Amino acid sequence: MKMRDRIFTAIFLFLLTSLIVQAQLKDKTGIINIKANLEVLASDEFEGREATTHGEKIASVFIGSELEKYGVKPYGDNGTYFQNFDLLSSGYEIDSKIALLDNSGSISDFFLGDDFIRSGQGYADSIFAKQSTGIVFAGYGLTQKEYNYDDYANIDVKGKTVLILSGEPPRDKATPTGAMQINLFNTGAKVRLAKEKGAVGILIIVDERLKSFWSRIKEFGTQPSISFISKEPQEITKNIPVFTVGEKFVEKILLDEKYSYEKLNELLKAKEPIQSFEITKKLKYEVKPFSKVVSARNVIGLIEGTDPLLKNEFVVISAHYDHLGTRGGIVSNGADDDGSGTVAVLESMRMLSVERKNKRSILAIFNTGEEKGLLGSRYATDNGSFMKDVVVDINMDMVGRENVDSLHCIGSYKLSTEFGNIVKEVNSETVKYNLNYKYDDPNDPNRFYSRSDHYNFARKGIPVVFFFDDMRVDYHKPTDDVEKINFEKILKTALLSSNIALKVANLDHKLVVDKKPEEEQTRQRRAQ
Repeated sequence: MKMRDRIFTAIFLFLLTSLIVQAQLKDKTGIINIKANLEVLASDEFEGREATTHGEKIASVFIGSELEKYGVKPYGDNGTYFQNFDLLSSGYEIDSKIALLDNSGSISDFFLGDDFIRSGQGYADSIFAKQSTGIVFAGYGLTQKEYNYDDYANIDVKGKTVLILSGEPPRDKATPTGAMQINLFNTGAKVRLAKEKGAVGILIIVDERLKSFWSRIKEFGTQPSISFISKEPQEITKNIPVFTVGEKFVEKILLDEKYSYEKLNELLKAKEPIQSFEITKKLKYEVKPFSKVVSARNVIGLIEGTDPLLKNEFVVISAHYDHLGTRGGIVSNGADDDGSGTVAVLESMRMLSVERKNKRSILAIFNTGEEKGLLGSRYATDNGSFMKDVVVDINMDMVGRENVDSLHCIGSYKLSTEFGNIVKEVNSETVKYNLNYKYDDPNDPNRFYSRSDHYNFARKGIPVVFFFDDMRVDYHKPTDDVEKINFEKILKTALLSSNIALKVANLDHKLVVDKKPEEEQTRQRRAQ
């Protein structure tokens, strides 16, 4: 073919693709499908789609039924759409409480959620769950002998509960040079030090920053933590109870003691030195830790490739379908986070299934447990038999809010310059978003690149792109509802994603990966 003919063909295909996409945007079918699907997924009947719950299960069944309707094949366990796996749910029973006993024998009960919440990692071992202890106020709970600073000097905390402040002492008061290292002040370091000193419980006084959020954080501080079940032998550790305590509880503990809660706050505001002291009252713990195995599931569908050889390679389109569930009888429906991404993947698969022009196979992976720490995508990427043949992941997490003409594009150039260029080219040929790359900055404090499911592909060296609207006003709130969704934006994102998927699926070569994963780069820098 002559160069002139090639140029003419390229221009023709560009115009044809653009015309097709414009026609699809004007066609109401896509928006009707997207709206109908999202109104189901983000309804109260789906109970907020929290991982491991009934809401997750009914959402997974709905997604599978839609894939079946579109002619997308099941690619989960035993001929189903579901990739099932077990997780460990650990927490405290909601009726857990701590009793405070004063010298007169008066008893006041304080309850999980209302008055205290779990702080840090882990749960109290059963031997500490029903103990009675004395209480010692231990300042910030820090020892820095090299700077002549020790909150544990002249006090004995062995067999007792320490009541401590969060954070660090004022730097101009803590040391002559103000040189104490802030990385020593995290909760984990304080817990380790308190245990070394013999403490059997830790109560952390709620700080000013958290006071105004107490009603919100108490909901999450009472929820069980979800994690993978370790297959490796674990060192047996006896965790002591560690709780953040609210103002009402602290006021009662410090009533008629060396410092009242009011006096303590005055000293803190004036940046005056804080002295440790023994408290005359006692505590009786009645907390009830539990740990149980729960089931979760990803949903996976396949559009098989048309090429006899290339069909054994996979282009992945992904989103997480789980959300926050129900708290205090209020459902968090997660219409944008990530109902929007979920229905965008469904629409992408519907359109691609109609076309059936993909040489490589295309997988839709609807991950669960993203809100619990990217658990579903971690399981899929560590256990999926298809993973060795995945060439790219196109991930959508929140794509239905903010400006209809712009979208954040994250990670497309992190591993493959070729793929980053493809994303730009396809966008130019189709929906013409103003793609915003600002979150690709490695110094960006939000670190969005590592905060959604695509990252579990990227850590294995697979090129990714993450589309994201950066909606904040209703983020992780019960107000993230369908009424606020821009369905045209979801359709545009589905069209962009499906066209990128088709482009990569039909390449005559595997994407060139010319950069290393961030984790590997970090290891190499540390080794130098």
